Amino acid sequence: MRVLAIVLLIAFLIAQVAARDLSKYKPRGVLFPRPPSKNKKPIVPVKHAATINTRGFCGRENTTSSRIVGGTEASPNSLPWQVAFFVDDRFFCGGSLISNEWILTAAHCVEDAGFFDILLGAHNVRLNATEEPHRIEVRSNFSIVHPEWSSVRFKNDVALIKLPQPIKFTPEIQPVCMAPPSEPDHVGDILHVSGWGRSSDLAAGISPILREVDAPCISNEQCALTYGATITDGIICLSAADGKGSCNGDSGGPLSFINEGVHNQVGIVSFGPAAGCEIGLPAAFSRVSFYAKWISSITGLII
Repeated sequence: MRVLAIVLLIAFLIAQVAARDLSKYKPRGVLFPRPPSKNKKPIVPVKHAATINTRGFCGRENTTSSRIVGGTEASPNSLPWQVAFFVDDRFFCGGSLISNEWILTAAHCVEDAGFFDILLGAHNVRLNATEEPHRIEVRSNFSIVHPEWSSVRFKNDVALIKLPQPIKFTPEIQPVCMAPPSEPDHVGDILHVSGWGRSSDLAAGISPILREVDAPCISNEQCALTYGATITDGIICLSAADGKGSCNGDSGGPLSFINEGVHNQVGIVSFGPAAGCEIGLPAAFSRVSFYAKWISSITGLII
């Protein structure tokens, strides 16, 4: 028994040493307004016919859970499409798994990046892989930014990361469903956003655990009262009037409409007010239905 106790203690100490130090990572995000910056020439992707169909199983929560700022901790692995990734060992962003080899995220998360350390099936990003046995960690250096992404106007804030090789789906790692071009605008609907972003404006860094929150969708006209001409047809907004919504570090993560228990991703976390996440101003997301054809042409996913 004494030998076993010593072995367990050594294993615990090794795990603590190997745990990821989140203080070294900065949330990668864009806040309104943003100063001009130069854009790197985008990769010209090879386009594919849509042949990959995930509609029979995508978007299903792994467990029943209760329903970021103002949110609650998600049940571990209840959102099996949620992706965390570290950019160039400096920044942090979120994303969503949309097939066995593609991750959907925001363009501002991947622009000018060299590599991405990707966590699939994670809940606590501070822990190491041995402490989360369902997790898969891979490194990718291949991303595609929307060819008309503008970091000045927050326009076309959409990107894709390709995994180094196709992964095998598990109960803890599943794709989310994609909103098709015919998706309604969802004004007045309650939408679901999740991520490891800051839990309050006073938080020192990202949340180690995955959090989620529900908030109402508002019209683009109402959103434009805050952001002006930055709000285009390619954007969908949440109210955040009660201090609930996305924050720094949630960038690239999914905004979903839950229809009969199935999560359909309708947005990608894009930007919020520079004045703070809890002040009640809207949060803006790239509208997935607006970019569905582009996403499909790159990934071959039937949307």
